[in-house]
Amino acid sequence: MDQNGIGTTKAYGFAQSPILSKFVDPLPSIPIATPDPGQPYGPNCDYYVIGIQQYSMVMHSEMPLGTKLRGYVDLTTNPVNTPSFGGPLIVAQKGRPVRIKYINQLPQDNFFLPLDTTLMGGMLPQNAVSVHLHGGFTPWISDGTPFQWFTPSGQTGPSYSNVPDMPTPNPGEETVYYSNDQSARLLWYHDHFVAMTRVNPYVGLAAGYLITDSEEQALINNNTLPGYGVPLIIQDKSFVAADIATQDPTWAANPDWGQTVGSLWYPHIYEVNQDAATGAPVPSGRVDYGKWVYPPVQNVTEPLPTPSCVPEFFADTPVINGKAYPYQAVRPQVYRFRVLNGSNARNYNLQLYFEQPGDNGEPVLPATPVTPLVTAPPTILQIGNEGGFLPAYTELNTNPPAQWDGIHYNLWLAPAERADVLIDFSGLPDGTRLILYNDMAAPAPGGDPRNDYFTGDPNFSSTGPGALSMGGAPTTLIGKGPNTRTLMEFRVDSNAPDPAFNTSLATIKTRLADPNTGLPGIFARSQPGPIVPLNTAVNNRSATVGGLPNQIKTLNEDFDDYGRLIQKIGTAQYHLNNQGMYIQGFGYDEKVTETGMAGAKQVWTVVNNTGDVHPIHFHLFNVQVVARTDWAGNSLPVDPNEQGWKETVRMFPGTNTTVALKLDLPKTPFPVKDSVRPRNGAMPFDAVMNPLVNFGHEYVWHCHILEHEEHDMMRPLSVYQVRVLPGIFSLLGLLQTN
Repeated sequence: MDQNGIGTTKAYGFAQSPILSKFVDPLPSIPIATPDPGQPYGPNCDYYVIGIQQYSMVMHSEMPLGTKLRGYVDLTTNPVNTPSFGGPLIVAQKGRPVRIKYINQLPQDNFFLPLDTTLMGGMLPQNAVSVHLHGGFTPWISDGTPFQWFTPSGQTGPSYSNVPDMPTPNPGEETVYYSNDQSARLLWYHDHFVAMTRVNPYVGLAAGYLITDSEEQALINNNTLPGYGVPLIIQDKSFVAADIATQDPTWAANPDWGQTVGSLWYPHIYEVNQDAATGAPVPSGRVDYGKWVYPPVQNVTEPLPTPSCVPEFFADTPVINGKAYPYQAVRPQVYRFRVLNGSNARNYNLQLYFEQPGDNGEPVLPATPVTPLVTAPPTILQIGNEGGFLPAYTELNTNPPAQWDGIHYNLWLAPAERADVLIDFSGLPDGTRLILYNDMAAPAPGGDPRNDYFTGDPNFSSTGPGALSMGGAPTTLIGKGPNTRTLMEFRVDSNAPDPAFNTSLATIKTRLADPNTGLPGIFARSQPGPIVPLNTAVNNRSATVGGLPNQIKTLNEDFDDYGRLIQKIGTAQYHLNNQGMYIQGFGYDEKVTETGMAGAKQVWTVVNNTGDVHPIHFHLFNVQVVARTDWAGNSLPVDPNEQGWKETVRMFPGTNTTVALKLDLPKTPFPVKDSVRPRNGAMPFDAVMNPLVNFGHEYVWHCHILEHEEHDMMRPLSVYQVRVLPGIFSLLGLLQTN
């Protein structure tokens, strides 16, 4: 089965971004939200008012007309603020709750990107939102799950809830409570609306949320760390070019979609490998069509929807903090960066290389992944991931790098993963330029070369020298885009803004290694202990792990009724699909299979039956990555930067990944009701076809490739507390838990 994502082809909706010069715009800073100094919720709390608006910004100086986006804006103390990409950054303190009133101020207009109305929730309002605090230890009523949506006019989803001890908000508003009962770490908040999760973060509804604590403050106060760090929010995007009518005639014919140069472009045609009528091969295709696979999908619904969802989206232009190919001036000293992969589907293998003088941003690369350069690039020291500080730092940007199944990598960030890193620019002369570089295949790990844009890449278009006519972009020129390898440039400049930090990397490493005041002691004091003993052996027949039952979960590929490739999460249970084959995956609206009582410990082994690396994200809890095992029974090492806690875990193809978790619920100063809604929250209640279900404290777990989670790689996760159900519901039998 060929699943190579989606891309650019004249036959099926070609769109290459404008040819942009690299490294002409500085990296934007991200504004910090200001809490309300007069809020009424007591001294141990912060309160914000955050608006959700539509706006426009220039994402590259060669696209001066600007790009239409959606974004968050801090209205707490200034009701006329404007949104900014990646912000406002909320800085929270461990143990100090944050309360927010979100105000949906989006227009009533049709959305400015293609939407597939055949997906769950596809007919819901296009200006609905659901704000999810990704990585937060949050009561379910404030988690921002797919059915907690609300519109500016006051329409709401079946799981929409407000904080019970806050004033009832006006229509178009929502109140949330974030406990912040977590150690120092970078979270982020983004849209999770059931029908538009794949597009709303893409158009800007993604921002940073930083929790700090006394342990981190001690490292900052004694000059071990240079402050909270510089956020680097990385996404890939495609932009409308001047010749969009030639590249993508169907796009140009739709007035709702952005038509000006610099507007965002999003794929909207299911690009099949076979002619839909005859089954003949199509060289420019991208993905299999269920009518022509074997065994074929029975009773395929035809024709394919227009617009249609796509299996994955790999755009051609890296954008960091809202700018394409930015540069950052740095002094010759140590800097701290907080890196987030906020892309829809693209994985990154981040590395740092010197720029070749006079070659317009081309890096000096080693001959092979394990051949060191004559002059070693600066060290990257990773001190934390999305779960907070690691128990020990990991030294990266060195040879040989880590590898999985022969794939060498340095700092691998799948969608939604974060990294807290230090980069040492000391000793580098002014004028030195370095490239933040990525060479991860897309989709990972196998890749489709049409999704890999770099200087001198093959000409996959149908015109020009060496044209391969494979439905892709022409060769990238030196110093120009599209280029998904050279993400941004660092420029060493002693006159750059001074972050007032002069501790050497050698001293930092010594301090971080201290068993009491360094990372080992901080991790022991601020993080939970392991759920199962460290280095617990796991094999493919382990019925228990660390004394806990080993629950088998599965990642699967299937085809929907239209014959489109679909991804699903399942258990070890088999059932017949529409090809007459036994498969293990379930849809989001099918029987709940991940449940447990509050406080329970569980072990899951996730079996990846697909060809993709899937970043599996768990709402509510972090997990301990216990072990990886290939299907031959060989134990695979867990990376050093996964030795702490994780809430987004890379699941490799042909590999079993074992994680341990605890179903703790956050403490709140108010009672939290159960989630009771129709099984399919996008459809009306029907006692037979769509009954009410008691989901308890309802969360979800899903793949964070956004096109996957929306079609249909997401499942409910229900945590229950011991309580007496109202007798009327028990008698009527309306509340179900399966």
